Amino acid sequence: MQLKCKKCGREGSKAEFKYLHLADSAGPNSYRQCPQCQAGVYCDELEEGEQFSGEGVWGAGPLRGRVFTKKDNKKR
Repeated sequence: MQLKCKKCGREGSKAEFKYLHLADSAGPNSYRQCPQCQAGVYCDELEEGEQFSGEGVWGAGPLRGRVFTKKDNKKR
């Protein structure tokens, strides 16, 4: 999904615009921040998923599926 800032006219993907907060107390509408002029941009978060530009799938790294427990610092 492409966003366009109404203040400066910059266009870019949703991933380029920093997420600020929800526009309503409930619902998919939110505000994002323009990277050029820092103005708030209203957008619908459920229209499309963000494009991923990384190497692999998120959460599929070498630590996936491992169980981590708190180290027992008590000496018995």
